[in-house]
Amino acid sequence: MRHLAFTKPTDFLRERDFSQKIEATFDFVRVHATPLGRVLATLVLPLALLTGIGMGLLQGQMLSAFGDMARQARLGMPRDILPPIFTSSSLWITLLGGLLLFVVLHLVVYGYVVLRADKADDAPVTPAEVWALVKSRFLGMIGSFFGLGLLFTVGMMGIGLVMGVLMVALSAVFGTWISVVAVLAIYLFMIYAVVALSLYFVVWLRERRGFFGSIQRCFQLIWGKWWSTFGLIMVMVLMLWLIMALVLVVLSMLGLPFTDLMSGRASDLSPLVRVLFIVYSAVQTLISLVFYPLIMIAICFQYFNLVERRDGEGTRLLVDSIGQAAPAVAPQALRPDDEGEY
Repeated sequence: MRHLAFTKPTDFLRERDFSQKIEATFDFVRVHATPLGRVLATLVLPLALLTGIGMGLLQGQMLSAFGDMARQARLGMPRDILPPIFTSSSLWITLLGGLLLFVVLHLVVYGYVVLRADKADDAPVTPAEVWALVKSRFLGMIGSFFGLGLLFTVGMMGIGLVMGVLMVALSAVFGTWISVVAVLAIYLFMIYAVVALSLYFVVWLRERRGFFGSIQRCFQLIWGKWWSTFGLIMVMVLMLWLIMALVLVVLSMLGLPFTDLMSGRASDLSPLVRVLFIVYSAVQTLISLVFYPLIMIAICFQYFNLVERRDGEGTRLLVDSIGQAAPAVAPQALRPDDEGEY
């Protein structure tokens, strides 16, 4: 079977069934592994390593604090209401690093796919092009992240308030079972909204519709295709989770010596144990950096599939290309496994 090169918009903007979207995800990674890996190594890897080191240091401090608390409880000593780790600067620095890593990773992966899909020539996407996009949309991405969190929280509180009033009003007529139905309805709406908004970042980057315009566009695109989007995300998450679980089994063996710290039988972390924590967290971060972009790329192909089904952008591009000169093609050696196009 002939695989796409993913060097022109029509390679992305086309209707695909469930298996074709998964196949396109891995084909894209196979074709663009070198340039995409170069961009990730240049723009994301340093921040990922720093975040992993911070997580390792923070985990070491947390285990020491919990070990002290367990030992104090066993000896009947007074304990602090709030462990010092929760008020330390390392916790907030690590949280800030995780937020920056989340923002930069999404901008880099989605930005690379969007730049490649909209690029007219076959020239590879360079780290400089992706970095220019990251700089121009960085603050907007942070605002979108907090905006989505705030909107989701306020929306859930509003729905919960309305459902609470309705439950009080209707429980006298229909009984207490209406509470179960109301809670179930809230959770179903949450799941529906989360799946729909999984398209938000690629819509926001490519179509530049603004915050509320991108949210509206997500629900428009997913209308009638919610189950296929949900299924694609679940299959990709499950498949990659199984692979990551197998890889992390070996890493989890490093955590066995730390169980004494949690029980309070040990209270001090040797320099070797601290180094192991840092290495363990850094490797975990790198593994996530390898697998997590695959989920984002699969979401991108679902987005392109939905855009083509709704708007027919790829079809219009093919129609507009009729009559244009065919691109020059270099002669290639005979490949027995290539059946050509029919």
